[in-house]
Amino acid sequence: MEKKMFQKIRCPAKINLFLEVLGKREDGYHELDTVMHGIDLCDTVGVEVNANGGRDNRIALTCTDPSLPTDGCNIAFRAADAFLRRYRITGADIGIHIEKRIPVAAGLAGGSADCAGVLIALADLFGITDREDLLMLGASLGADVPFCMTCGCAKASGIGDILERVRPLTPEWTLAVAKGGETVSTAQAYAEIDSLPEREYRSSERLVSSLGNGDVCSLPDLMFNRFEEIYEKKIPQIARAKHIMLRCGAIAAMMSGSGPSVFGIFADYEEAERACSVLSEEGCLTFVCLPVM
Repeated sequence: MEKKMFQKIRCPAKINLFLEVLGKREDGYHELDTVMHGIDLCDTVGVEVNANGGRDNRIALTCTDPSLPTDGCNIAFRAADAFLRRYRITGADIGIHIEKRIPVAAGLAGGSADCAGVLIALADLFGITDREDLLMLGASLGADVPFCMTCGCAKASGIGDILERVRPLTPEWTLAVAKGGETVSTAQAYAEIDSLPEREYRSSERLVSSLGNGDVCSLPDLMFNRFEEIYEKKIPQIARAKHIMLRCGAIAAMMSGSGPSVFGIFADYEEAERACSVLSEEGCLTFVCLPVM
């Protein structure tokens, strides 16, 4: 190990163009049918490695968001610890700094993105080239982490860790993202899903096919989020944000992940900016984004 090494990684958020929860497994995870797309709303993760001359490893994490933990309760911290254990690395001081821009508890995979950034940075710094093994390590830390390590657009099955690449949105499409003051616990969201009566499951196949054909205009009829059925009634701002985005010209608008963030897809950048301006005036945190290819 060199005495000092440093890597900085941009860590994109994701939105869900489709999300169905198929059921709970014996291990506590849920089987999913989802289509995820990266957006250029990013955190930045800086990772520094120093040799400490001993056999023990030390991890220190700092973050621009003081509300986030900086110990083992933070998935980025756990990522560094899991990496060192997996590859039997000793005598390393790992410094991690996260510049947060992705809202927390928003359905945008901000924590998973930071985790992915730490794994990618450490793999580069330590010369780990086994991509499949690194993705498996990511999956052990969080269901969204493998996607966040590859980004673009993908259909995900299993617990979200089995990825099939899908044709992404092209750069002429603009996304507006808005998050109100509410936050949603992912664990609670899945508990709410588990309490629902038996239902007919939706499939992402038609949406995947439309994306593959470049038929973005069919998305309004094909996008779906099972969590939205629950939280759109409990958090009025979700329906309000969707209404404003559609009124401002979005071809489609929907909640992302377990919420409560809402995104809209626009053919016109200025319309996306206008939607964000209106939603900002209503107290939402807003972002104009482009799709990550």
